Amino acid sequence: MLRVVIAEDEFLVAAMLRRQVEVYGHEVIASVTSGDKAVEICRVERPDLVLMDVQMPRMDGIEATRALMAECPTCIVIVTGRAELEQAVEQAGAMGYATKPLFGYQIPSLVEAARRRFERFTAVREETNGRGNALQAWLLTRRAVSVLMNGTDTSEEQAFSALDRIAAEEVISLPEAAGRVLAARELVGV
Repeated sequence: MLRVVIAEDEFLVAAMLRRQVEVYGHEVIASVTSGDKAVEICRVERPDLVLMDVQMPRMDGIEATRALMAECPTCIVIVTGRAELEQAVEQAGAMGYATKPLFGYQIPSLVEAARRRFERFTAVREETNGRGNALQAWLLTRRAVSVLMNGTDTSEEQAFSALDRIAAEEVISLPEAAGRVLAARELVGV
């Protein structure tokens, strides 16, 4: 069971998300209507997961995600009606992304993938000794994973495992392994 915060300013959407999350046995510990409230509640409650809308009053979901990832990293899944925001969402540090409407059957796989990414992020954060460069190191690692997946049948998990192997074999950190993958890609001009 995960402790979940829902940050959504539309009452009906928030109620639907709550019902869908609770069906899968998770506990909604708070439902807020603005990004600044999401940041406040997450600082105090330290939820396992945040389902965050983008367009909200006072502080949008992307700003709130940036603030949380800098201050108290949290597994955040952006749920929005704007499909073109996927790259901005990832740059902010969100671990998952879904477009509205989010259907109940999508919740388990979305949450599982986001939690796996967050575990990977946490490992990268530990390797960078704290907060300072953690998000940048994570984004570098995600880019290398995308390169390893590009044009192949390699899954995200397999690409992460390949990076893990490179890091272990060369006795370097995961972000350093990611840097080497990206440098090698540039050398071959891909």
